[in-house]
Amino acid sequence: MVVTFPKHFNRQTMYELINQVIDQNISPKSNEFIFDFTTLSFIEPVGVTVLSNLIEWLSKREIKVVFTTPQKAIVNAAAKYLDDSEFFLRYLGQNQYLLSSPRSTTIPLKLVSYKESYQWLETELITWLSWKLSLTPASLADIKVCVQEIFNNINDHSQEQIGCVFVQHYPKINKIRLAISDFGVGVPNVVKSLHPYLTDSQALEKAIEQGFSTKSTPQNTGAGLDILIQIVTQKNGGCVYIHSNNGILNCNNIRNERQDICGFYPGTLFEIDLRTDSIENIIDAEEEFAW
Repeated sequence: MVVTFPKHFNRQTMYELINQVIDQNISPKSNEFIFDFTTLSFIEPVGVTVLSNLIEWLSKREIKVVFTTPQKAIVNAAAKYLDDSEFFLRYLGQNQYLLSSPRSTTIPLKLVSYKESYQWLETELITWLSWKLSLTPASLADIKVCVQEIFNNINDHSQEQIGCVFVQHYPKINKIRLAISDFGVGVPNVVKSLHPYLTDSQALEKAIEQGFSTKSTPQNTGAGLDILIQIVTQKNGGCVYIHSNNGILNCNNIRNERQDICGFYPGTLFEIDLRTDSIENIIDAEEEFAW
């Protein structure tokens, strides 16, 4: 079965692709899929994680996946972006274009398990952000807490316990975008085991209430997703977008907006926009002594 991409692949258009692959019973529509990348002109960071998660979801169900990529002699911006993100390296074993390499403004696509998340945060994300933004690691403590809370959420709500992560820096507009996704059972399904009368978007809204929890983990301080919303929207002035099953929650420093839609996302997708000009550079005592 041939799967074609929308010309511009982002969180608004991803349903065009997902609906070609997954049926209403959350099962693959075929035993083999051919992903035709020749129709794709532009892909956003969230599209990279959604696509990776979808392929991982199919792979775990032993579904064959084949790629049709643009001719190597033709420079396709979207395919080159995927190549530089190490997407094709992961799934085809090699880059598809000459001179492809990770861009200085991105952290390449990574599959991070809950057990690996603490190390990944320290050695990759925080180290990279510290270098890119010329900030001390202490300045990024809140961001570390936010992302770890997402992995706590994946551990609590996902059968896979693995998140696909991709990070993009937009220096001209002072923004960092983190896209993290998993193809688990979805936050609403877990919340509705306790509150079955809620819609999916209401369940997402419930999940970010202070003190709300459906499951405790030894590493989880009990802060919950509400700390993610508070830090990003109120302290940083950024935005948090969560899409799980048929529910969407869009949060900024003015309001939280929820919406139930027909488009289904089999798992949970986080898109976090952080303002880099709102992060205070904190010099801790050890760094002052070193200077």
